Amino acid sequence: MKSGYKKSATDINHLWSSMTVIKFALLIALLNLSALTDAIAGEAIVYSRCERTTTEMDVTADVILNGKRQTVTRRMSGLDIYDVLPDITNFLGDFSAPCDLIYRNPDGAETIIYDCSSSSTPTDSCAALDPAVSFDAEIIVFSVFRGSLRFYQEHLHSQAVHPDAEPEDLGYYDFPNKLLTTTGAHLHAYHIPSGQLRFIPFTPGVYDSGPTFISNQRIAFTSTRDDHTTTVVWGTTESRKGTRIWTMDVNSKNPDLSSHHSLSQEQHPFMLKNGRLAYSSWQIFGGLPFRYSNNGAGTHTTIDNLFHIYVQDPDGAENFPIYGQHSGDHAKSYFGADHKAAHFITQTSDERIWFADYYRSNNKGLGLLIGVMQEPEGQEGIGPQDASNDADVFVPRDIINFASWAHSDDMPSFPMNGPTVTHPNYADPLPFAGKLGHPAALPNNGLMVAWGKGACSTVAHHEIFSALGRIAPPFTSGSGGGVAMNLITSLEMDTPGCDVGLYRATQIPSQHPDDLEMIVDSKDWHEIMGRAVVPYADIHGVDHPDIIERADVRTSHPSLETGTPFGLLGAASITDRETHPKNGIHFFGEHQFNLQGTDTIDYTDDDLCGVRILGIMPNRNRNVVNEIANIAGERVSILGEFPVLNRHADGSRAIDASGHPDTSFLVRMPANMPYLMQGIDCDGRTLNTDQTWQSLRPGEQKTCNGCHVHSRPGRTQFETTFAASPEYTIPRLGEGNVPFLIGKSGDTVQTLSVPGYGVQIEFTQHIKPIFDQHCVACHSGSSPAGGLALNNTGGANNKPNTTWWCLVADKDQSCVAPENQIATGAGFTGMSFRRPQLTRYLRAFNSRGSLLYWKAANQRTDNRTDAQFSDDIDFGAKHPTSISAIELATLSRWIDIGAPGGGATELYDTQKPTLHLASTDSGSVSQLRVGTVDLGSGIDPNSLVVCVLGAGGSCNNLAGTAEKHGVTIVNLGAALSDPDTEIYARVQDMAGNTTEVYRTVDWFLNDAPTL
Repeated sequence: MKSGYKKSATDINHLWSSMTVIKFALLIALLNLSALTDAIAGEAIVYSRCERTTTEMDVTADVILNGKRQTVTRRMSGLDIYDVLPDITNFLGDFSAPCDLIYRNPDGAETIIYDCSSSSTPTDSCAALDPAVSFDAEIIVFSVFRGSLRFYQEHLHSQAVHPDAEPEDLGYYDFPNKLLTTTGAHLHAYHIPSGQLRFIPFTPGVYDSGPTFISNQRIAFTSTRDDHTTTVVWGTTESRKGTRIWTMDVNSKNPDLSSHHSLSQEQHPFMLKNGRLAYSSWQIFGGLPFRYSNNGAGTHTTIDNLFHIYVQDPDGAENFPIYGQHSGDHAKSYFGADHKAAHFITQTSDERIWFADYYRSNNKGLGLLIGVMQEPEGQEGIGPQDASNDADVFVPRDIINFASWAHSDDMPSFPMNGPTVTHPNYADPLPFAGKLGHPAALPNNGLMVAWGKGACSTVAHHEIFSALGRIAPPFTSGSGGGVAMNLITSLEMDTPGCDVGLYRATQIPSQHPDDLEMIVDSKDWHEIMGRAVVPYADIHGVDHPDIIERADVRTSHPSLETGTPFGLLGAASITDRETHPKNGIHFFGEHQFNLQGTDTIDYTDDDLCGVRILGIMPNRNRNVVNEIANIAGERVSILGEFPVLNRHADGSRAIDASGHPDTSFLVRMPANMPYLMQGIDCDGRTLNTDQTWQSLRPGEQKTCNGCHVHSRPGRTQFETTFAASPEYTIPRLGEGNVPFLIGKSGDTVQTLSVPGYGVQIEFTQHIKPIFDQHCVACHSGSSPAGGLALNNTGGANNKPNTTWWCLVADKDQSCVAPENQIATGAGFTGMSFRRPQLTRYLRAFNSRGSLLYWKAANQRTDNRTDAQFSDDIDFGAKHPTSISAIELATLSRWIDIGAPGGGATELYDTQKPTLHLASTDSGSVSQLRVGTVDLGSGIDPNSLVVCVLGAGGSCNNLAGTAEKHGVTIVNLGAALSDPDTEIYARVQDMAGNTTEVYRTVDWFLNDAPTL
């Protein structure tokens, strides 16, 4: 790899530039820390330092004192409380800047690797963040965010200026805190021995950030390159820039989107010793944001706190949750903390995975540090049946809370208890214990942390005054209005609002802030994102993490030919499951379905008949709320359904190795496509459902041993099942037909196929015609039957009081006739529905639990009776209809996929086609096998382009037509042996979505990155 750092001309073809940075040393005197261990020499580190607001501010305002308006001035301190450090909310910008990247030698001498502060101007500033160190400790990669500076603004409350003023809002004030309004971010690589800096040229609007090494030659990072936007949570209108995990060579070649399953944001990946890539994943599909209700019945929780820790293979295969996906209860788990947002990952020598857990936005990415020993592969944690505390469900069994003196709440730090701690930067003892973040592994199982000294939250609370034996002044609790700086100013102490520095843990868990050992902590800067600059072996005892080959390289199944755009998905059983909510199914209760357990009704194993695969299409527009209207948050397409009631050729029921009826399956389906699975009955009605996006990579064979069995091994292994035997016929989805289950006749599950590459169901096109033909004769006019009008279908469906809105969005029963309303005891009027109930007529993703479906089917279908429970909705009188079985099936699937009602734009195809390149050649490449398939509109066969890039990027297309769902062979015209020769491919679907792939010859000749 060293040869890659020879000084040479800019490589235009691969969009790289080189420059030599002027090196100089900035010597920082070691600070003597009273009551803390003196700073000592250690290993070299790299870190980011962001400008800290140290100035005070004179605030002059006209306020009313003693009934008279007067002009008063007050000097405010602690303004660093409003500094913003990168976190899950302020991930792409709006954080404090400028920020420099610093290399610190073991003797404390420092070199500025990337200098943003000395050249920063209001219109042109930057922040150098996210350093990562190669396994040989020779290269540091990092991201540089660029943009302009603005001042932090906040409305000011009169009592922040004078405690005796009459309460009033004084309007917006500019604070001296400088925040970076970003226009993009690009990656840089610094070669430590030579001091040479290389970077990808800056492209406005593109954010490449959070790099981590997956080999000495290849990195993973997050990027907006795929240009998707995040899930629209039901009840909101926001769709932010989305980020996915990409991988590429350090010289920027062979870029590869490796988290096709990500439809919102992934942040800050980190390579684990076992070769898996850990990352922080924003999981906000469907019902997940409704695990709690923060703002009233039927509303979502704090959306930005729904970042959990996941792992995947470096190429994106086998994604799986490690922590947080199904845990957290607004109560402390067994290790003494409650999960908020999990972010900023490292792994110590003992293989414990550490991360920060904090409340979003207001707390500078600081809170608790959590250390998790990963469960066995395919397991997540304590099972519902074994967890005595709801907060412990699926929580890993071995977790350390690094410091109980810190917390992750949206509140100031705890008061400092125990020994007094004095910091040399401040005259007075520190009144707050502070918060923690940014863990980083050190040799010998050591841990470096960022310690924020001060309140470190813009949400204030007067508790600190009681701890100091003082009476709390007015306006020292709450948020906004200047309350946070009023809290610090009113302490009348020389103490920070929040000052972050880097420290070494001298014991784990930490007992008190005085057992932290300072590494670097300057009053002028926030030091964050530290990493040890040492060989990987110094921490982990091996030269590099385990190597996991790409899924397409390790393909061995006969149904996955070389170059295939498909993968295989399977399970040993769909009846060996942990899908039932811990506390059962109730009419109300947010934890069921939204936190843990997505069973829609009480059912038996005999009810489970098949599996439905849903293709989930990414949002592509920040204003996508104007295009879609559904409770899923994205467009949903049915890729297909297939039965799992396996039988031998003689008709006898297959029995698995555990003695249970065999319900295993193995399905071939398009790769590089976000998908969800649903367990269904023989009529295609949902009994349980995924809410976590998944995807297959080309050639991937992903199997599990149960249905959401995340706390224990499955009762049987897939390899022993009927689906793994030669008797089994593999269903093939994505090949121009969409199969559906339509009932059972004797032992045979009936199916029906319709042409296409996915079926979308939308209210106006598919449900309204059913209502028009069979329902509106009674359900219309001034006195519609049951008080439900099904003919209010003109214009946009998502407007109040339209039929769609009344069915899907009327949580407060405004459309319901008074005699049919249910007193729920929730909401301002006591008439609001709580999740998973949406309205009187619909239950989220649950046709068999929905009154609308019951009435259409003329029977209650949730396996309950009207007399069984007093607090739910009754079926009531018989309701005969002329709705056909096919129409009833359409209605049930419409409910089960999220009740889409966005009109024609709901049916847009936004999923890019799958394009996969492979070669069977060795030594040189003369022929490519090109796999293509598409969810949605299907491949445009005439759009395929494959060429060997020439001088200046010239491209002479060598391809013929693409296969709609298969592999075509493209001859390159010559044997290519130069590993740097680059091949370009492109294909479109019929909707115009385009996928491009760049591959060097080396990619094909060296199947996995070398170390």
